[in-house]
Amino acid sequence: MAEGGGRHFELTNPFDSPSVALTCGICQSAFDSGHRRPIILPRCGHTFCRICIKELSARGDIMCPFCRVKYPNTDVDDLPINFNIQCLAGSAEVFDFSAPPKNVAKEGTNCPEHSLRLTFWCSSCEVAACGECLFEEHPKPLHEICRLQEVVHKVKEKAEILSMESSTEVVKRLTEALMRSLLDISDLQEAAYLLHETARLNRNASAAKDLASITSVFEKAKEIRERVADLNHNQTEQCQRPPKMTVIATRPAIMALSDNGCLAKVLVEKMGVHVYALQSASTAYSVAIKMSILTSCLSKENPVAFLDIKAGERKLGRVYITLDGRMRRAQQFIALCLGTLGPSYRGTRFDGVSEKDRPGEYIRGGDYKGKGGMGGEALMDNLEWGGSWSKPKKAGQVCGIGGELERKFGSLFAICLRDDTEDSFRSPFGQVTKGLDVLEVATRHKPFDVVHISECGILIEFASEELQL
Repeated sequence: MAEGGGRHFELTNPFDSPSVALTCGICQSAFDSGHRRPIILPRCGHTFCRICIKELSARGDIMCPFCRVKYPNTDVDDLPINFNIQCLAGSAEVFDFSAPPKNVAKEGTNCPEHSLRLTFWCSSCEVAACGECLFEEHPKPLHEICRLQEVVHKVKEKAEILSMESSTEVVKRLTEALMRSLLDISDLQEAAYLLHETARLNRNASAAKDLASITSVFEKAKEIRERVADLNHNQTEQCQRPPKMTVIATRPAIMALSDNGCLAKVLVEKMGVHVYALQSASTAYSVAIKMSILTSCLSKENPVAFLDIKAGERKLGRVYITLDGRMRRAQQFIALCLGTLGPSYRGTRFDGVSEKDRPGEYIRGGDYKGKGGMGGEALMDNLEWGGSWSKPKKAGQVCGIGGELERKFGSLFAICLRDDTEDSFRSPFGQVTKGLDVLEVATRHKPFDVVHISECGILIEFASEELQL
């Protein structure tokens, strides 16, 4: 493809082979962690190197060379980095899928003795052979012979399996190490808070002059005493096994840091590590962890998101949703819970309840533009809809609203409250695993228009039972 008198680009299909997927489809250079970092175009999902994206933006609005999706008024620095590709690219020398196995010549290379193509492989001698070699040096049944290309495919498959196993193991170890560190930091955070509270408690005790005030000080002193005892218990067990915190620190000193400098609070809570939606970088913090490191610990098959529901200032509770990680709608939902692509569900209102008190009843939400259910444009293309994705309505089911032609509603979602086997949802992508009763209470609140999502984010579950609170 050539445009505007610039360089001539020969686009490559990123699905041709694993090695091609680690190179930019425009300039065909290998991705790295420097100037050629892999940049993902969020609406279509295609990935190119930073230099090529910069050149595309220099000509005007960025347009994906593969699918022609436009990104008007988009700054390259605001586009997310494809950390999965970057991580794999850094391991390319270890797993070079484009190279043949050791001692295996490329198919098409001529035999130095007979000048014929080396198209066979002798497993007994572990060498490549031509047709003449088979008769002279590697006769059957004394030698086990197969085609050279079969060996290449087998070794490639083994390399891919080893790569995936290594990646899975690394993520597991990273998650365990991260959890231990966060628990330790939370313990330190709790100790600092208790030190501050005990000093304040001493001042209040000295100033108390009536029964009401001294009773308040006494009750607070008992609470502080219990929390100190729990803290001591955690520290005593630390040398023997990972700490089991019974009290959760709620004053976040730990933050997740995104590439654009925004921050998200990180809290160690009973269910695991909760990463909240991004906010401005003005928030004070003690420890910052890269958001990409935290999201890499998220389950790929069944990631979990959470929504905190309020009615005005009244807390109704928290909803946990287990998502189908293979679906683009689920990936978009995670992005909207974290705000990694810009908008988030934080502060959005629920727009209404459909099929009220009847089978198939569901609550509607997700309009991050605040247009009463008439906004909420999709952040990604090719969202699933209909066909094999359709399923009968089931309580707790989370599904998308708006089909392929209704992109303007692509971020809206519905959560089913009652089964209805006679009707179906066209794109269910998750299931409420805890907190469905919270939504049932929300549907009965009057006025309903004050019911909203006060906070949202993702849950990183503890990697082992020993780390559970």
